[in-house]
Amino acid sequence: MFDVPTDEGVESAYECLQCGTIVTADSHPGQCPDCGAEMQNRAMSLE
Repeated sequence: MFDVPTDEGVESAYECLQCGTIVTADSHPGQCPDCGAEMQNRAMSLE
């Protein structure tokens, strides 16, 4: 696997895989603020 360079300070949208909450942040928020489930960058494929 290759390291993908990240642009620090660029905001991305993250979506909760469980409840669908969307958060905009400049780094991965980790867990959903509403239900505590894992968040995923919306720019990434779900496959």
